[in-house]
Amino acid sequence: MRKLLLPLSILPLLAAAPAAWAFDPDTPVGEKPEAFPVKLGDEENTTIAAAFRTAFGLEKGAAPEAAREIDERTYHFRPVAIHTMANNVAVLLSVGSLEDAGHSEGGVNAIHYLKGSPTGWVKQGEWMDVGAVGTVGNGATSWAFTNLLAANPYLVTAGGGVWQGCLISSAVVTELTPAGPVDRGSFTDAMSSGAGSGQIEQGYDGQIVAAVPGKSFTVGYTGTKSFKQQYVLKDGKYALVGPEKVPGC
Repeated sequence: MRKLLLPLSILPLLAAAPAAWAFDPDTPVGEKPEAFPVKLGDEENTTIAAAFRTAFGLEKGAAPEAAREIDERTYHFRPVAIHTMANNVAVLLSVGSLEDAGHSEGGVNAIHYLKGSPTGWVKQGEWMDVGAVGTVGNGATSWAFTNLLAANPYLVTAGGGVWQGCLISSAVVTELTPAGPVDRGSFTDAMSSGAGSGQIEQGYDGQIVAAVPGKSFTVGYTGTKSFKQQYVLKDGKYALVGPEKVPGC
């Protein structure tokens, strides 16, 4: 299976965005993203671990991992990134994996809002089942934050899997509003086929290459063919303009 790069590559978008903190980038859940916004040292990792303990109600000094039962299934969470917003509020992204999961079963992404205080983090809100997830019980396999899609910051997560030799990965754009995260739409950020019987060998990688804040963004694709697709915000959701050009599995 090819690595999911979070080509969004929100790399152009991240250039002007505040730093996002990546927790323990050497041992992430799922596949390691090719490009974290930044890699931080022990002091920052301690900060994100403290945020995670507050978010999940763990004791001070406990390992940054937690089990949570959702719909009678037990998911195992760990923190992967934290992003600072206005008014000393931080957004914590944690991914939850499901043990003994079937191929088509996904994990869960958790978002917590926390406010900094002289005595440490204070939880402001919790949301589960946000953004894109992978298969075989994995949550998002790559992620990044950007301030260039709208006035509010956005979280972009990606996840996917392989079906009979065909890989497909989707990215979800999530607006981090003051009232909480809102998924605003999705697009295919990677597709590859040819390993299965009778399949056409082809591949596409998508990157967000341009954006008009609060109105639209454009995804550029390279691979078997090169083209662009535009997504326009309408009724609170980003919708593709015209037909989908990326083939499915």
